[in-house]
Amino acid sequence: MTMNEAPKYEVYAIKYATRDATCSSYFHGPADPHEDFSMTMDYFIWLIKSDQHAIVVDTGFNEEEAKKRKRTFLRCPISLLPEFGVEVDSVSQVVITHMHYDHLGNADKIPNGQFIVQEAEMAFWTGKYASRKEFLHHVRPDDVVHLVQENFKGRVKFVNGSKEILPGISVHKTGGHSEGLQVVEVPTEKGKVILASDVSHFYKNIQEDRPSSIVANLAQMYDAFDFVNDLDESPDLIIPGHDPAVMEKFPAVEGLEGIAVRIA
Repeated sequence: MTMNEAPKYEVYAIKYATRDATCSSYFHGPADPHEDFSMTMDYFIWLIKSDQHAIVVDTGFNEEEAKKRKRTFLRCPISLLPEFGVEVDSVSQVVITHMHYDHLGNADKIPNGQFIVQEAEMAFWTGKYASRKEFLHHVRPDDVVHLVQENFKGRVKFVNGSKEILPGISVHKTGGHSEGLQVVEVPTEKGKVILASDVSHFYKNIQEDRPSSIVANLAQMYDAFDFVNDLDESPDLIIPGHDPAVMEKFPAVEGLEGIAVRIA
Protein backbone atom coordinates (compact mmCIF):
# COMPACT_ATOMS: atom_id res chain seq x y z
CA MET A 1 0.00 0.00 0.00
CA THR A 2 1.43 3.37 -1.01
CA MET A 3 1.44 6.34 1.31
CA ASN A 4 -1.62 7.87 -0.40
CA GLU A 5 -3.54 4.63 -0.89
CA ALA A 6 -6.46 4.06 1.48
CA PRO A 7 -6.67 0.66 3.18
CA LYS A 8 -9.38 -1.74 2.11
CA TYR A 9 -11.91 -2.45 4.83
CA GLU A 10 -14.25 -5.32 5.63
CA VAL A 11 -17.91 -4.41 6.14
CA TYR A 12 -20.50 -6.47 8.02
CA ALA A 13 -24.23 -6.10 8.67
CA ILE A 14 -25.43 -7.39 12.06
CA LYS A 15 -29.16 -8.02 12.50
CA TYR A 16 -30.53 -7.52 16.01
CA ALA A 17 -34.32 -7.06 15.72
CA THR A 18 -37.26 -7.30 13.33
CA ARG A 19 -40.90 -6.30 12.91
CA ASP A 20 -43.83 -6.82 10.57
CA ALA A 21 -46.20 -4.11 9.38
CA THR A 22 -48.41 -3.35 6.41
CA CYS A 23 -46.29 -2.72 3.34
CA SER A 24 -47.90 0.64 2.52
CA SER A 25 -47.20 1.93 6.05
CA TYR A 26 -43.49 2.08 5.27
CA PHE A 27 -43.87 4.58 2.42
CA HIS A 28 -44.76 8.26 2.22
CA GLY A 29 -48.21 9.28 1.02
CA PRO A 30 -51.69 7.74 1.13
CA ALA A 31 -51.86 4.02 1.83
CA ASP A 32 -52.05 1.91 -1.32
CA PRO A 33 -54.84 -0.69 -0.96
CA HIS A 34 -52.81 -2.98 -3.20
CA GLU A 35 -50.05 -2.93 -0.57
CA ASP A 36 -52.06 -4.07 2.43
CA PHE A 37 -49.94 -7.23 2.79
CA SER A 38 -47.45 -7.74 5.63
CA MET A 39 -43.84 -6.72 5.04
CA THR A 40 -40.86 -7.37 7.30
CA MET A 41 -38.41 -4.71 8.42
CA ASP A 42 -35.06 -5.75 9.90
CA TYR A 43 -32.86 -3.69 12.20
CA PHE A 44 -29.09 -3.62 11.77
CA ILE A 45 -25.88 -2.13 13.00
CA TRP A 46 -22.77 -2.25 10.80
CA LEU A 47 -19.15 -3.08 11.55
CA ILE A 48 -16.21 -1.76 9.53
CA LYS A 49 -12.85 -3.48 10.13
CA SER A 50 -9.25 -3.15 9.11
CA ASP A 51 -6.03 -4.35 10.72
CA GLN A 52 -5.80 -1.04 12.59
CA HIS A 53 -9.38 0.00 13.22
CA ALA A 54 -12.83 -1.19 14.26
CA ILE A 55 -15.66 1.25 13.51
CA VAL A 56 -19.27 0.68 14.50
CA VAL A 57 -22.01 2.37 12.49
CA ASP A 58 -25.06 2.94 14.69
CA THR A 59 -25.76 1.11 17.94
CA GLY A 60 -29.33 -0.19 17.69
CA PHE A 61 -31.82 -0.32 20.58
CA ASN A 62 -32.15 -2.45 23.69
CA GLU A 63 -34.67 -5.06 24.80
CA GLU A 64 -36.60 -2.61 26.96
CA GLU A 65 -37.18 -0.30 24.00
CA ALA A 66 -38.15 -3.27 21.83
CA LYS A 67 -40.91 -4.23 24.26
CA LYS A 68 -42.15 -0.65 24.44
CA ARG A 69 -42.38 -0.38 20.66
CA LYS A 70 -43.52 -3.97 20.04
CA ARG A 71 -40.45 -4.96 18.07
CA THR A 72 -39.08 -8.51 18.06
CA PHE A 73 -35.73 -8.21 19.84
CA LEU A 74 -33.23 -10.91 18.86
CA ARG A 75 -29.96 -9.94 20.55
CA CYS A 76 -27.85 -7.04 21.75
CA PRO A 77 -25.78 -6.18 18.67
CA ILE A 78 -22.89 -4.75 20.67
CA SER A 79 -22.49 -8.06 22.51
CA LEU A 80 -21.73 -9.76 19.17
CA LEU A 81 -18.65 -7.72 18.35
CA PRO A 82 -16.23 -10.26 19.91
CA GLU A 83 -17.54 -12.81 17.37
CA PHE A 84 -15.76 -10.68 14.76
CA GLY A 85 -12.55 -10.48 16.74
CA VAL A 86 -13.42 -7.01 18.03
CA GLU A 87 -13.41 -6.23 21.73
CA VAL A 88 -15.90 -3.50 22.59
CA ASP A 89 -13.30 -1.36 24.34
CA SER A 90 -11.16 -1.38 21.17
CA VAL A 91 -13.82 0.32 19.00
CA SER A 92 -12.17 3.58 17.94
CA GLN A 93 -15.11 5.36 16.33
CA VAL A 94 -18.89 5.12 16.33
CA VAL A 95 -20.70 6.75 13.44
CA ILE A 96 -24.25 7.73 14.42
CA THR A 97 -26.05 8.10 11.10
CA HIS A 98 -28.90 9.85 12.94
CA MET A 99 -30.31 9.97 16.44
CA HIS A 100 -33.55 7.99 16.09
CA TYR A 101 -34.13 5.38 18.80
CA ASP A 102 -33.10 2.44 16.59
CA HIS A 103 -29.74 3.97 15.73
CA LEU A 104 -28.55 5.50 19.02
CA GLY A 105 -29.53 3.00 21.72
CA ASN A 106 -26.73 0.99 23.37
CA ALA A 107 -24.26 3.84 22.90
CA ASP A 108 -23.51 3.59 26.60
CA LYS A 109 -22.11 0.08 26.00
CA ILE A 110 -19.15 1.43 23.99
CA PRO A 111 -16.71 2.88 26.54
CA ASN A 112 -13.90 4.33 24.43
CA GLY A 113 -15.10 5.12 20.91
CA GLN A 114 -15.46 8.65 19.58
CA PHE A 115 -19.00 9.39 18.38
CA ILE A 116 -19.28 11.02 14.95
CA VAL A 117 -22.47 13.02 14.46
CA GLN A 118 -23.60 15.67 12.04
CA GLU A 119 -23.81 19.04 13.78
CA ALA A 120 -27.30 19.62 12.35
CA GLU A 121 -28.56 16.37 13.87
CA MET A 122 -27.43 17.19 17.41
CA ALA A 123 -28.71 20.75 17.06
CA PHE A 124 -32.14 19.51 16.04
CA TRP A 125 -32.55 17.00 18.87
CA THR A 126 -31.41 19.51 21.46
CA GLY A 127 -33.53 22.29 19.93
CA LYS A 128 -37.07 23.58 20.18
CA TYR A 129 -38.82 21.01 17.95
CA ALA A 130 -37.53 17.87 19.66
CA SER A 131 -40.41 17.81 22.17
CA ARG A 132 -43.14 18.02 19.54
CA LYS A 133 -45.11 14.79 19.39
CA GLU A 134 -44.41 13.74 15.81
CA PHE A 135 -40.67 14.21 16.28
CA LEU A 136 -40.38 13.01 19.87
CA HIS A 137 -41.86 9.63 18.91
CA HIS A 138 -38.73 8.83 16.91
CA VAL A 139 -36.16 9.20 19.68
CA ARG A 140 -35.49 7.94 23.17
CA PRO A 141 -34.68 11.07 25.20
CA ASP A 142 -32.25 9.19 27.46
CA ASP A 143 -30.19 8.30 24.38
CA VAL A 144 -30.02 11.94 23.31
CA VAL A 145 -29.04 13.00 26.84
CA HIS A 146 -26.32 10.34 26.88
CA LEU A 147 -24.79 11.74 23.70
CA VAL A 148 -24.92 15.27 25.13
CA GLN A 149 -23.07 14.02 28.22
CA GLU A 150 -20.48 12.31 26.01
CA ASN A 151 -19.95 15.64 24.27
CA PHE A 152 -19.06 17.25 27.61
CA LYS A 153 -16.44 14.50 27.99
CA GLY A 154 -14.94 15.38 24.61
CA ARG A 155 -16.09 12.14 22.98
CA VAL A 156 -18.26 13.60 20.20
CA LYS A 157 -16.82 14.75 16.89
CA PHE A 158 -19.13 17.02 14.95
CA VAL A 159 -19.23 17.05 11.15
CA ASN A 160 -20.89 19.67 9.00
CA GLY A 161 -21.40 18.10 5.58
CA SER A 162 -18.75 15.68 4.27
CA LYS A 163 -15.65 14.55 6.13
CA GLU A 164 -13.01 11.83 5.86
CA ILE A 165 -13.00 10.28 9.34
CA LEU A 166 -10.31 7.65 8.69
CA PRO A 167 -8.17 7.03 5.61
CA GLY A 168 -10.67 6.29 2.83
CA ILE A 169 -13.79 6.35 5.05
CA SER A 170 -16.02 9.39 4.68
CA VAL A 171 -19.38 10.49 6.00
CA HIS A 172 -21.77 12.70 4.02
CA LYS A 173 -24.77 14.66 5.27
CA THR A 174 -27.94 14.08 3.28
CA GLY A 175 -30.86 15.00 5.54
CA GLY A 176 -34.37 14.09 4.44
CA HIS A 177 -35.36 11.37 6.88
CA SER A 178 -33.89 13.38 9.75
CA GLU A 179 -32.31 16.81 9.88
CA GLY A 180 -28.72 15.57 10.00
CA LEU A 181 -28.90 12.08 8.51
CA GLN A 182 -25.53 10.95 7.15
CA VAL A 183 -24.30 8.07 5.02
CA VAL A 184 -20.95 6.28 5.24
CA GLU A 185 -18.62 5.64 2.28
CA VAL A 186 -16.15 2.76 2.69
CA PRO A 187 -13.47 1.46 0.28
CA THR A 188 -13.38 -2.34 0.10
CA GLU A 189 -11.90 -5.04 -2.13
CA LYS A 190 -15.29 -5.25 -3.90
CA GLY A 191 -15.48 -1.51 -4.49
CA LYS A 192 -16.98 1.45 -2.70
CA VAL A 193 -19.66 0.42 -0.18
CA ILE A 194 -22.26 3.02 0.76
CA LEU A 195 -23.98 2.39 4.07
CA ALA A 196 -27.08 4.37 3.20
CA SER A 197 -28.81 3.93 6.56
CA ASP A 198 -32.27 5.50 6.39
CA VAL A 199 -31.73 7.42 3.19
CA SER A 200 -33.26 4.18 1.91
CA HIS A 201 -34.94 1.88 4.42
CA PHE A 202 -35.51 -0.69 1.66
CA TYR A 203 -34.04 -1.22 -1.79
CA LYS A 204 -37.47 -0.22 -3.06
CA ASN A 205 -37.07 3.35 -1.75
CA ILE A 206 -34.04 4.26 -3.77
CA GLN A 207 -34.70 2.00 -6.76
CA GLU A 208 -38.30 3.17 -7.24
CA ASP A 209 -37.83 6.76 -6.03
CA ARG A 210 -40.29 6.17 -3.18
CA PRO A 211 -39.73 8.20 0.01
CA SER A 212 -40.15 6.52 3.36
CA SER A 213 -43.05 7.33 5.67
CA ILE A 214 -40.85 9.20 8.17
CA VAL A 215 -39.89 12.51 6.59
CA ALA A 216 -38.20 15.57 8.06
CA ASN A 217 -37.76 17.23 4.66
CA LEU A 218 -39.24 15.61 1.56
CA ALA A 219 -37.17 17.57 -0.97
CA GLN A 220 -33.98 16.61 0.87
CA MET A 221 -35.09 12.98 0.84
CA TYR A 222 -35.33 13.03 -2.94
CA ASP A 223 -31.97 14.80 -3.11
CA ALA A 224 -30.51 12.09 -0.87
CA PHE A 225 -31.60 9.41 -3.34
CA ASP A 226 -29.77 11.27 -6.11
CA PHE A 227 -26.70 11.90 -3.97
CA VAL A 228 -26.27 8.26 -2.98
CA ASN A 229 -26.86 7.01 -6.52
CA ASP A 230 -24.23 9.46 -7.80
CA LEU A 231 -21.78 8.54 -5.05
CA ASP A 232 -21.42 4.86 -5.86
CA GLU A 233 -20.28 2.99 -8.95
CA SER A 234 -22.36 -0.12 -8.18
CA PRO A 235 -26.00 -0.22 -7.01
CA ASP A 236 -25.22 -3.63 -5.49
CA LEU A 237 -23.01 -1.90 -2.92
CA ILE A 238 -25.59 0.65 -1.79
CA ILE A 239 -26.81 -0.89 1.46
CA PRO A 240 -30.27 0.13 2.74
CA GLY A 241 -30.90 0.53 6.43
CA HIS A 242 -33.65 -2.00 7.11
CA ASP A 243 -34.18 -4.37 4.17
CA PRO A 244 -34.29 -8.12 5.02
CA ALA A 245 -32.95 -8.73 1.50
CA VAL A 246 -29.50 -7.67 2.78
CA MET A 247 -29.38 -10.99 4.66
CA GLU A 248 -30.06 -12.85 1.40
CA LYS A 249 -27.85 -10.88 -1.01
CA PHE A 250 -24.61 -11.29 0.92
CA PRO A 251 -22.82 -14.35 2.36
CA ALA A 252 -23.47 -15.28 5.98
CA VAL A 253 -20.64 -15.06 8.47
CA GLU A 254 -19.68 -18.60 9.46
CA GLY A 255 -21.23 -19.46 12.80
CA LEU A 256 -23.52 -16.41 12.62
CA GLU A 257 -25.96 -17.60 9.95
CA GLY A 258 -29.16 -15.55 10.08
CA ILE A 259 -27.40 -13.00 12.27
CA ALA A 260 -24.61 -11.41 10.25
CA VAL A 261 -23.47 -11.13 6.64
CA ARG A 262 -20.25 -9.90 5.09
CA ILE A 263 -21.01 -7.13 2.62
CA ALA A 264 -17.42 -6.83 1.43
